[in-house]
This record gives sequence, structure tokens and C-alpha cells, in this order.
Amino acid sequence: MLSRSKTALRENFVHITCLIMIEKEIGKYLDKDGFLSDAIEEFERRPQQIGMAEAVGRAFDGKHHLIVEAGTGTGKSLAYLIPAILWAVKHNKKVVVSTYTKTLQEQLLYHDIPLLYDKLKIPFRYALCLGNENYLSLRRLKRASQKGLFAMEEEDEQMAAIFDWVNETPNGTKGDLPFEPLRSIWEDVGRQKDLCLGKNCETYNTCYYFKERRRWFGAHLLVVNHHLFFANVASNGAVLPKFGAVIFDEAQNIEESATSFLGLEVSNSYLYYFLDRLYHSRTRKGLLSRIEHDYLVHLRNQVGVVRKAVETFFARILEEYGKKNRVLRLYKPIAVNNSIYFPMKELYENLKNFEAMMQSEEDQIEISAAANRCMEFNNNLPAFLNQDLDGYVYWLEIIEKKRLNRVVLKGVPINAAEELQEQVFSKIDRIVMTSATLTTHKGFEFIQERIGFEPQEKIILDSPFDYNRQALLYISGDLPEPSEEIEKYASAMARRCRELVEISQGRTFILFTSYALMDQVFGRLQDLSSKFVLLKQGEIPTSQMIRRFKETPAVIFGTNSFWQGVDVPGDALKSVIITKLPFDVPSEPLTEARIEDLRRCSIDPFSHYQIPRAIIQLKQGFGRLIRKQSDTGVVSILDSRMVNRGYGKQFLDSLPPCKVVEDLNQVKEFFSKVKTQIFLKNQN
Repeated sequence: MLSRSKTALRENFVHITCLIMIEKEIGKYLDKDGFLSDAIEEFERRPQQIGMAEAVGRAFDGKHHLIVEAGTGTGKSLAYLIPAILWAVKHNKKVVVSTYTKTLQEQLLYHDIPLLYDKLKIPFRYALCLGNENYLSLRRLKRASQKGLFAMEEEDEQMAAIFDWVNETPNGTKGDLPFEPLRSIWEDVGRQKDLCLGKNCETYNTCYYFKERRRWFGAHLLVVNHHLFFANVASNGAVLPKFGAVIFDEAQNIEESATSFLGLEVSNSYLYYFLDRLYHSRTRKGLLSRIEHDYLVHLRNQVGVVRKAVETFFARILEEYGKKNRVLRLYKPIAVNNSIYFPMKELYENLKNFEAMMQSEEDQIEISAAANRCMEFNNNLPAFLNQDLDGYVYWLEIIEKKRLNRVVLKGVPINAAEELQEQVFSKIDRIVMTSATLTTHKGFEFIQERIGFEPQEKIILDSPFDYNRQALLYISGDLPEPSEEIEKYASAMARRCRELVEISQGRTFILFTSYALMDQVFGRLQDLSSKFVLLKQGEIPTSQMIRRFKETPAVIFGTNSFWQGVDVPGDALKSVIITKLPFDVPSEPLTEARIEDLRRCSIDPFSHYQIPRAIIQLKQGFGRLIRKQSDTGVVSILDSRMVNRGYGKQFLDSLPPCKVVEDLNQVKEFFSKVKTQIFLKNQN
């Protein structure tokens, strides 16, 4: 008994000693006299940041799981990067940092990590990990140049530009190109896993992908996105080097990322694209035009047979379900015969026969990859048609196009929690989940239930920002509800947006939950373009929109991608208008299936799923406004349900504490004070 007590005391002493050491280590960097105090402009000691860093240190040293909501302004990236680097270097292990948005990934790679590399006083290595399809293949580039593969002038121009670029690019990634390459171009010159010759390739030693992979294996920090992380899970760890810990930032998106990755999809457009890449009878281009062999006539004819089968199958789908834009959930297998299966099977077998005839390893691997894709189609289409996968929801989408209506067949898991628990959480000892928006009703119950995460430690850290001073929340109960007649609703919404944009003198994000309402309001506010630059999502790339927004007083009209991951600190953004509470559309197939799943478990889906999901999204939208201590501005929520429905208080209680008003005159007064403050600041 005494011996056990001594052991417990010893373990407790070691634990306390470790905690003290973690606190001292963190303090060396984040305290007011720490290494970073002179490296960061206007540095200030943030107790929340130190608290989070210590918690991450405990999770790594204590070998456990942690979930942290760190309010905007906490400095959470530095709070997890510092203990991650210290632990990785000390134990010579790797830590994966996984993000959802490219914006955050770029912030880590081009600001936060280089800052720490310069100031931490310890050597560490880091690398960005991208999917193999992001890299140029030097062998395939050379091969593409040897044959006339392209039918369009733009394709030839892009190929010429890539040949110039290859002499300048340090990493050979698609993102490093000064233009967005056509899909047909990148398909011919980009790396594809199933077309790689590995060490047998003549360009192996200079290959961009393998050079980068060698850096990955030597790094302490690996920066990835959620999609690549789940690709690694699906491949049993074949994509990334072995790692000892993972930090999921923007963790509110884990469920959707996993669900998307686990799903299956077949579309007529991709099937036609695949067949065109094999052989296009009109242009006489494609893989089967590059190789000379007597067997090719038979193969090309078989490609034509499959094409006719694809046309027949999807024509029947359109006859059965119509040709207009629609999304239709399928509750039972569809009564359309799979006319593609046997022609595709014969094409697969013919390609495998042809592969055996090839003398060149390059030709063999290209033919083999095409055959494998035939097999993949023949696995996915019956799985969809027969609804073979338990716990999946199935639907079809019809998108009207000028030349050819696009038909997409989809199936995704209704609940990813079990798969995440089994494939991720049970296999990795050290996991940190973090975001500024993980809680609902002051707790993590919702997110934990949705993803099956059961952390040993949970922490909620408030933002260090003074929202009562910096921000004003305007809500309006006098506008029509979203369920009202669309013309009346859109007109009222446009009028109020106009008033708010005039008050703030542009400098506004207007956030929508649908493209339809965005287009309606944008159309009604066109005359504002005489005063402000109006930027609508979809017309130019997001990065260009943000750049123009920062340069001159402007108004951005945006949907989902502008609710999160967009960072515009300073005076360029003074007003965020949220047109509608971001509830998922209940008739959308996946949402509908999740609602049904909860009802089967006698759980109220509105209070336990729909409201919490909308709260997290609303918090994301609100968070676009205040990005640093000197920022000020107004968030306007124009959904009258905030005032007129009982659940409105749940949304209000979830937002940072700030003054709430329902009178536009008070918004004007706030901006008048802001204008004075900006004038005084500029005078100084």
C-alpha cells in the first residue's frame, strides 16, 4: 500500500514538474519580456494566448487529446506552433498542422512560421505538403511536347508559357503558375500518382514532387489541408511521413471535409472528359492517338461504344427526372438500367490486353492507369445505382448548360463520427482541435457529438478584444422574414443594405447564404457603383477581390467562402452585413438525411443540429469584422427572426459581448465617432 502511495506521489511530482517546465518554456517566448516581444509590432502579453500554449504543451507531453476555442485575437496560431515546435525538436518527431482555408495556410507559411524560425532561437524545419496532383511532372511535360496533342490555340499558348515557367519555378506547383492552367493542359503535364514511374523515371532526381517529399521527411512541422490529411487516412498513411501529433485548425470544418472525402461521385461530364482523353474521334487527339499499334483501331472503336452507352444512360436519366436545374434526393435505387457496365468492362479488358503488348514502361503505365479508371467507374456507378453503402444518402443533381446538361450522381455518409473515431482519433495519441468557433451554448457538446471526438481537456478562451468599445451589433425586426415572397423580401433587403453601405461609405462585406439572393440584391444596388467599387463573388478570383477591396472604398457581395478564412484588418473593412441567419437548407439531401437520423434517435434536430450549425457559421461571419485591437465597425444582422423568434436569443448569446441596437440612427452615431477617431489618428 505504501509502495503504491510512493509511486503515485512520484508520478504526481513528475507531472507537476513537467507543468512548471512547460510554463517556463512558453513564458520565454510569449511573456512581455520574451523573445517575441521585440519581433511583433505592438506586442502585448495575452493571458489567453499563454493559457492555450500551455494547454497544447500539456497535451503533447501528456499524450492526450485537447479541444480549444480561442476567440479572435488570441493569437492561436503562435499559441499552438510554439509548443508544437518545441516538442517536435526535443523528441525528433513530426507535427501535422491541418487547415481548411488557403488563407490560413498562407498566413502560417509566409508569416507565423518564418517569424518563429527567426526568433525561437532553436533550429527547426518545416514544409508545405500538397497533393501529388499539384506538381508538374517533368517527364510528362517532355512527352506532351513531342506530340501535337492540343486542339485549341489557348492550349498551345499555355504550354509555351509552362515551358518558360519551368526554368524559373522553385517548386513546380500549379499554384506557382502566374495563370490558372486549363484542365486539359494540367492533365497532360501534372503529376498523377498512377502514372508515376518512381525511381525508374529519367527525371526522378530532379522531380519536383520527390524533392518536396524528401523535405517532408526531414521536417518537424508539416502544414497540410484537411483534404490531404484525409487522403492520408484513406491510404493508410501512404501520403504523409509518419507523425506523432496533429493540430486541426479551423476544426469546425472537420465533419464536412471527412464527409466529402468519404463520398462517391459519378458525372456525365467527367465520363466524357475521361473518354476524350483516351480518344476523341473528331479531333483525333488523346492517349490512343500517340501510340502506333494495329490493335488501336479496335480500342478506339470500343471507346466509341462506351461513349454511346454513356449518352444512352444519361439521356434516360434526363428523360426520367427532367432537364431543368434540380437537386433530387433518391430514397430508393433508380429504375434506369446500367447500360455502361458491360461496354466499360470490355474497354477495361481491352486496355489490360493492350498494356501487355507495350514495350515502353511509359506507355504501359498510362494504359494501366486508364484501365484502372474504367474499373473505378464500374465500381462506383453500381454502388450508387444499387445504394449499396449503408448509412449513406444518395441524390442526383442536374445543372443546365448550353451544350450539355451536367448530371451528377452523389452518395455520402450521413454521419462521419464513427469513421473519424475509428480511423483518426483512436490511432493518434496527441490531437489538438482548435478554432475561434467551436462552441454552442458555451460548450463543445455539439462538435464532439458530430465528429466523435472525446478529448481529455477542454478549454474556452475569450477574445482579448474589447467588443463593447470596438464593435456595434445592429439587428432589425422590421424587415420581412426570409419565407416572405421573394420580390418583397429582396427589395426590402436591398434598401436596408443600401442605407448601411451609405452610412459606412462602402468598406462593407455583404454576406449571403445563397447565390440567388446575392444576385437579386446586387442587381438592385448597381447604381452604387458610381460611388463605390462593387465586387460580386464569382466574377473575379477571391484574391483579386480582396486586393481591390483593400485599395479603395468597396463593397463585396459574397457567399460561403467569405464567411470564413478572409482577413481584412484595418480601415478597409468597417461594416459586415449578414443578410440571413445561415441555416442549412432543410431540403438539401445531406441535411435532410441528418435531420431524419436524429429524429430516429428521438432527438429534436432543430435545437440539437440546425441551430448549433447556424450559430457556428454566424460566429464565423461576425468574426470577419474585428481582426486587431485597433479595428472598429458594425455588424448588421438583417434577419428579423433574431428579434421576432424565441431562438434569436441563442444566436445573440453566442456572439461576443457588444452593444446591440435596432435603430439606424445609432449606427450613424457610431460611424460618426469612428470617423472622428480615424481623423485624429491620421493627424497624429
